[in-house]
Amino acid sequence: MSDSAIIVAELTVSAQEAPARAAAAATWLLEQQIIQPNDQPDPVWRPSQYHPGPAAAAAVRDFRQYTGLIGDGIDILDRRQIHDPGGNYTPPACPNCTTLLEEDAHITLIKPWLDRAEPFVTCENCATAALLGDWTGPWAIHVANLAVRFNNWPPLSDAFILELCDHLGPRCRLIHQRI
Repeated sequence: MSDSAIIVAELTVSAQEAPARAAAAATWLLEQQIIQPNDQPDPVWRPSQYHPGPAAAAAVRDFRQYTGLIGDGIDILDRRQIHDPGGNYTPPACPNCTTLLEEDAHITLIKPWLDRAEPFVTCENCATAALLGDWTGPWAIHVANLAVRFNNWPPLSDAFILELCDHLGPRCRLIHQRI
């Protein structure tokens, strides 16, 4: 069995704002008992800063799928980084016509996005210009200063994702990672 993660990344939070926003999200998740501190981290079995809390099943689509897997921690990330889908990468789709961005063009834009501002991309099919993060897909790559990573969790419920995004910021994106 391979490892997977569901990453909820917020694309607009600045590097200066990310630590405070991460702390507020952690406080909310702790209060909801979705997470609890990992008091005995283990670099192999439980490396995450948090692990599922008593109400973790309330965050998933089907609570019967939640079995408490080894390595099923939660990490709240407050530094700029690339969030990628691992081996399941597919290029993102135009937000207007859903034409896929050419893979080489997409990959070429990621490093500059990490180093500078988010680039605008114009669709070759419909001429829509949009920020790269608005070209979406569950297997796309995004750059963000703030994210919550759910390791080895079943699919999160839509209601929970919306609530979490209320605490993170207005431009959240989901990345489904398979390692």
